[in-house]
Amino acid sequence: MSTPAYGRRTALMQHQLSQIGYQLGGQAGAQLATFLGMSVSDTTLIRILKATETMPCATPKVLGVDDWSLKKGQSYGTILVDLEKQQPIELLPDRESETLATWLKAHPGIEIISRDRANCYSEGAKEGAPDAIQIADRWPPWRGIFLKI
Repeated sequence: MSTPAYGRRTALMQHQLSQIGYQLGGQAGAQLATFLGMSVSDTTLIRILKATETMPCATPKVLGVDDWSLKKGQSYGTILVDLEKQQPIELLPDRESETLATWLKAHPGIEIISRDRANCYSEGAKEGAPDAIQIADRWPPWRGIFLKI
């Protein structure tokens, strides 16, 4: 396998690093890659992920909706999780009901939405997927998913 002109990595190595980054993230992914002989920093791994084209995923039937933040007390966003495959599928930039409703309208076919009890998610789900069954739960069923990754 050859390296593209002015490239630093082969296409195969670039693909392997992007897969490590998707599964483990920046710091943990960089440690594993270095252990495997592919020396790379965490910021480079994140840069590879940002440059990688994401493959469109099929619309899930069972969707988990919750909020997330990079640091506690900072601005929050929304994470969408495919609960059947047990993997995150989308990060929305805010916790607004309009943002969730827009995403749901663009991805028809969701049958069940498991969400926390925030009013913004209730309104967004009602507007974006009116036929979907909503389950409001204090303890989201996907909280252990990220421990598996």
